[in-house]
Amino acid sequence: MAAVYRLEPTVQRYAWGMTEVLEDFVGRAVSGDPVAEAWWGAHPSAPAIATAAHHDGADEAGLHPGESAPLDTLISRAPEAMLGPGLVARWERLPYLLKMLAIAKPLSLQVHPTLAQAEEGYRAEDRHGVPLDAPHRAFKDRSHKPEMIVALTPMTLLAGFRPASAVAHDLVWLGRPCTRRWAEALANATEPTVALGEFVQSVLRDPDAPAALEALVEVGGRSGVPESLAVASAAALEFPDDPGALVAIALNVVRLQPGEACFTGAGVIHSYQSGVGVEIMANSDNVVRAGLTPKAVDIDLLVHLTDGTPLPPPVVVPERVGPVTRYPAPVDEFDLSVVERGTAAFAPGPRIVLAVDGTATVHGERGSVTLARGEAAFVAHTDGRLVVDAVGSAAVVEVPSRAV
Repeated sequence: MAAVYRLEPTVQRYAWGMTEVLEDFVGRAVSGDPVAEAWWGAHPSAPAIATAAHHDGADEAGLHPGESAPLDTLISRAPEAMLGPGLVARWERLPYLLKMLAIAKPLSLQVHPTLAQAEEGYRAEDRHGVPLDAPHRAFKDRSHKPEMIVALTPMTLLAGFRPASAVAHDLVWLGRPCTRRWAEALANATEPTVALGEFVQSVLRDPDAPAALEALVEVGGRSGVPESLAVASAAALEFPDDPGALVAIALNVVRLQPGEACFTGAGVIHSYQSGVGVEIMANSDNVVRAGLTPKAVDIDLLVHLTDGTPLPPPVVVPERVGPVTRYPAPVDEFDLSVVERGTAAFAPGPRIVLAVDGTATVHGERGSVTLARGEAAFVAHTDGRLVVDAVGSAAVVEVPSRAV
């Protein structure tokens, strides 16, 4: 007998998080400390706790009603029942990770690897004896980390490079010798893709960067300042000695309203700035940073992994059919849908349902559970067809049918 499992998330208390928001959402006592992320997933570094919600007997993993286990452990005990044979053959684990982010301060300037880069980097750090939990380890697993965030409040993000000529134009605004030098290099570049990567290295290492940071802070409050400079100036105020704020000038500013989404693939340099959103990603914690953070940075590795191609803001165009809004992503690990004030069905597979607002009743073929706001459930493959009845809104994550 398979079960529907209630999920208790793991929370991450990073310094950039908001106070109260996530603890209130998941029904925990408010500590007054920053809480940045809640994770509903099976990543071994921070798995959610799954509690069997069926009424009699033991499930395929040996859990009786009311018993609990970390979600990764639960899946490992009965992988085919939990994931389905196709997913076991391809990934051997739950391929996605669901999060909620509450961002009070800018996240680190970061990039994620491709699958091949992740595999190569993981093996290299293993060969060098870098512990998995070492603060300076970049590759925590062998997976890439494409990710998509859906805004629950207005959000500001930085994602992907702007055209080199536009970056050069804004650098001139700062009026310092070094910014004019950087602007000239970008304006005269014959290969803008290469030039943007060189710009990142230059500003992160240039001894004149402090003067440019000072100018960036000064222009922040002026009227008529280009949006890119205004957002980068706000980052500089939070990290006054960090040249990563200068890199922010080169990135697209993405403003999301509730219900809008942004997708970030491998090699796309990005930094979330503010707001609350639901994030879905491949089941990975591989992050390479180069600024706007007290954590370990690796400038050379970030530049190596970064795709310097200028791109338009990576906004996702949702598809709405009846009560279901689907957010398409060009990856095999996940599909994200939101069910609002209605009923929707989902195919067999490992699915996570999160009640974002109001309540949601989750019906598997052999179990059901009602979720209040902030509660989540994992529905195993062998529970078959899933029906979600939302009174309010519920996020549903599944693996696309094309992937299995």
